[in-house]
Amino acid sequence: MNIKHFSSTAALLGMLVASTSAYAQTVDVLQYWTSASESKAMNAIADAYKARGGKWIDSPAADFDSTVAAATSRIAGGEPPSAVLMTPSAAMRDLAKAGQLRNFDDLAAAGGWQKVMPPLVWDKLSVDGHLVALPVGIHADNWIWYSKPLFAKLGIGEPKDLDEMFAAADKLKAAGYTGFAVGGEPWQEVSILTDMIIALGGPEYWNQLFIKRDPEAMKSPILPKAFDLFRKVSTYADPASPGRAWNDTTNMVITGKAGMQFMGDWARGEFLAAGQVAEKDFGCFLAPSDKPAYAVIVDIFAFPVNKEEDRVKGQTMLADTIMDPAVEAKIAAVKGSVPSRSDVDTSKLDACAAKGAKLLANPATAVSGAYDALTGDLNGQMTDLATQFWTDPSMTSDSAVESLTSLLKSK
Repeated sequence: MNIKHFSSTAALLGMLVASTSAYAQTVDVLQYWTSASESKAMNAIADAYKARGGKWIDSPAADFDSTVAAATSRIAGGEPPSAVLMTPSAAMRDLAKAGQLRNFDDLAAAGGWQKVMPPLVWDKLSVDGHLVALPVGIHADNWIWYSKPLFAKLGIGEPKDLDEMFAAADKLKAAGYTGFAVGGEPWQEVSILTDMIIALGGPEYWNQLFIKRDPEAMKSPILPKAFDLFRKVSTYADPASPGRAWNDTTNMVITGKAGMQFMGDWARGEFLAAGQVAEKDFGCFLAPSDKPAYAVIVDIFAFPVNKEEDRVKGQTMLADTIMDPAVEAKIAAVKGSVPSRSDVDTSKLDACAAKGAKLLANPATAVSGAYDALTGDLNGQMTDLATQFWTDPSMTSDSAVESLTSLLKSK
């Protein structure tokens, strides 16, 4: 900087102070929330951050993988972003173990965050005893959403078990509607398979299979039956299913073209964005089972290590913003999630969110979703297997179980 460009030393110092202050409160954020409800949730965070005097630089990407790839590239290039939206997956753990993520042990201790965070979530966000990410909402990926008007029109009650659910799909199909709206993308397909497994086996079996990888659990008749039901769901999908985005698929239920959809409770945000009301315009139930489970998926922000003090200050202000109970409540209200903090006022949650919050509060029903339970490579293999089974009618359930067992036994 050339001082002769300024009329006085005082003016120069004033500008330096102003610019340093602004820069200290600037965060550049890599994220992939692009649907209507997701955008509202991200704006709730950004608006709260800006209300505190900060500057928010948004860098949206197409999806999770693109976001993580961009973040990894920037970290390797010496220009790490301030925060990265992701999940507590293998990618997060790898970055943390490589010393690339800031930990929040000091802020967590000062704010008592562990006391108000579900133990399962705290464990997911901790690596080697350090809190390396912050939650921005808790979801379950084993929800089924349905059209209340269509169900009422056809005299269908909310299914209490899998038999009733498929009977409802049969009535819908017979009446000319799509029984199950399915987006034919691999991640959407595999979630239906895991819904069947968790509905048939419940939390205890789920943990034995995916967390402990117990060989005896792999021999259970639950697995071939789950693949049978997974195949059955495919017979209700419409011809336009392949490649359809999840939110466009949710819109089929919103507009009354389809009766039901298997999808995490981020779908609730799409219903709300369309002006619909829970238990009036749409209904919800977790994969029906006599052993109910809440398959947890957590949206998180990870904060790559930044060496410049000003950028660290911006991260700290963003962390405080994210963990503000009022901000958590706003995110839940528009995105469909359940707040990550137990001290957030849940009295204004709608009926579907209240169902989720009740189950999440019971440690016996909360389990890790498959995406978090398996490492990235195993997750990819299971997704590939589900897609192969979904698209190839000649593949038997027994051969699919054999393949799943093989990958679960691998290290």
